[in-house]
Amino acid sequence: MNFFKRAIKYSARQKLRSLLLFLTFTLLSTTILIALSSEKAVQQGTKQIKETVGASVRMEIDMNNQNNFGPAENLGNGASGYTYNGDRITEKIINSIAELPNVVSYNAKIEDAYWGLPENFEPIPGMVNAPGLSIPYTAILDSSLDIKFLNGSYKLEEGRHIKPNDSCTALISKELADKNSLSVGDKITFQEFETGKTECTFTIVGIYSGTEGTTKQAITPDGIPANCGYIDMEGLKKFYSRGNEKLEGYDNLDIYTHSPEEAKELMETIKDLPEVKGKTFTFDVNTEDFDMVSTPLSSFGSMVDTAVLTITVIGMLIIVLFLVLWTRSRKKEIAILLAVGRSKVEIIAQFLVENILIGILSIFASTALSFGLANQIGSFIISKAGENISNLNIQIATSDMIKVFGIGFILICLAVIIASYTIIRLRPKDILTKME
Repeated sequence: MNFFKRAIKYSARQKLRSLLLFLTFTLLSTTILIALSSEKAVQQGTKQIKETVGASVRMEIDMNNQNNFGPAENLGNGASGYTYNGDRITEKIINSIAELPNVVSYNAKIEDAYWGLPENFEPIPGMVNAPGLSIPYTAILDSSLDIKFLNGSYKLEEGRHIKPNDSCTALISKELADKNSLSVGDKITFQEFETGKTECTFTIVGIYSGTEGTTKQAITPDGIPANCGYIDMEGLKKFYSRGNEKLEGYDNLDIYTHSPEEAKELMETIKDLPEVKGKTFTFDVNTEDFDMVSTPLSSFGSMVDTAVLTITVIGMLIIVLFLVLWTRSRKKEIAILLAVGRSKVEIIAQFLVENILIGILSIFASTALSFGLANQIGSFIISKAGENISNLNIQIATSDMIKVFGIGFILICLAVIIASYTIIRLRPKDILTKME
């Protein structure tokens, strides 16, 4: 009987040993493949984030310059105030900025810009729920660029985000939608607080999660995050245009680009635009959003790097230990084979075939497992990065498979050869004597 047949019969006879070795090979190679693929996916995800919020230029009206305000005005009841008379960020300015190279996107936001009394729905109640309590909505150009969506605090569950060309649209929390049986496409109507007249009806375009568990002990409904949603800027303008006061332009604008270096260059370019030059604006380069957004993904990437190294080292040690112990436990078999005239090369070849056959079977199993788990890993990485990553394609690279399986087979060969040689170099009589 040649060594190949002996290897197959031995593996079939030693079912427990073969099963343990198969599971060890499969789990180790699968884990390393998934870890390597996840590491590449993290790099891919980081690149996507940089294309969205790598850095930004913050452009604001100058509220610290007293020359931008008119004289003191009597507001009644002994109170006085000042009216801002400086420049505002207009659509004309925004359109000029949007045409510049390296501008990825832009966004303007006014926190708590719209206060209204819910008319056809009920807010989530606070400790005090007297009639006439209004709730605030943030006006925004592009809700997908709001930091709460970028860093994963909020997640769009249904519908879509508010976009710059929207008019009278709203984004509400899932908690508020569930309480009032609202869905995408439904309308919510508010009354203006001071006059009590119906001011605006907004169409729900999206429902988001993330406010759950943040209510705590709010005194009034406006202190409950689930009640405070988003509306588009055009809707806010329509609201203001119905009274004596009109909303002319924006107080701030975030212009996104790829990197801090590009942001600095972009800032100087914006300052020199004919529509901007000489206006009362302040500028600042902002990288905090990118740092905040990328931190969870960077932490996950570091964890993956550590996991790859740890799993590889521990896995290698376990495989080598198993093979050395199992090979040395076959001293009697080796002595008999040597005694009946089998060559040392043939004996080592038999041991190698036994383990390599199991290794080949584990290749198929680990490949199937790796491809099966790839999508789940991708979904997990996306959840760690919020909504900055719209699509993540995790692939098990052929080069990684060749690398992992190649190193595995080299380990098998080295462990078997070294363990076998320490025994085979002895004469059959000496091997049996040492066993006694």
